[in-house]
Amino acid sequence: MEVSDKITKFLKLTKLPHYTTIQKFFVRMSDTKIKDLNKLILLMHPINCELAAIDGTGRTSDYADHYYAKIRGKCRKSYIKNHIAIDVDTRMILNYAAKKGPKSDTQFVIASIRQLKTYKPHYILADRAYDTEPIRKCINEEVGAFDQISLKTRAKTGHYRLNSATIFWHDVYARRMNVESVIYVIKRRFNGGNYSRSTTLQNKETKLKDVLYNIYRGIQVF
Repeated sequence: MEVSDKITKFLKLTKLPHYTTIQKFFVRMSDTKIKDLNKLILLMHPINCELAAIDGTGRTSDYADHYYAKIRGKCRKSYIKNHIAIDVDTRMILNYAAKKGPKSDTQFVIASIRQLKTYKPHYILADRAYDTEPIRKCINEEVGAFDQISLKTRAKTGHYRLNSATIFWHDVYARRMNVESVIYVIKRRFNGGNYSRSTTLQNKETKLKDVLYNIYRGIQVF
């Protein structure tokens, strides 16, 4: 901003704030405000959610120099687990979650699926890591959608697992790749690592990047 007088004139700034102002604002910003911001973005872009897809990924939380950590043998094993649910057609993130890992994706998914009920999806897509009877039951009974989840092995128990083969459409399931594309774009555009020091701020940083992606995607689609 110091070298761009056009920006300062547009913002009507006679004195530039200190560079730590944004950092302090981020620390004070609550998760609720970030969630409200995402809701506002989604309200600005009406979504007709025919297909929804869910998936999770890890975000490294090592702010130390990688070379130093390697030679000292102090590579960190913990990371932030980020779980998202998207509208397949627009690739907008409908809801998200972030917690310190390692954690299984199934620990996030039930709450995430329930949040999708508002959008009334016809199908919910997920990879075989989500192939459990409680997850399929939640999709079919609570959301009123059809699950499109590939089986880990041949189903021997569970009403919805046993019947999954009759409602599984490969062409529909193939569109699950869109959620992986979203994860790739977030990591490429907004960095796949977190540089906050505390777990609380790392979780918040992860959530904020999800919201920033929605702003970026909203500009492209709408």
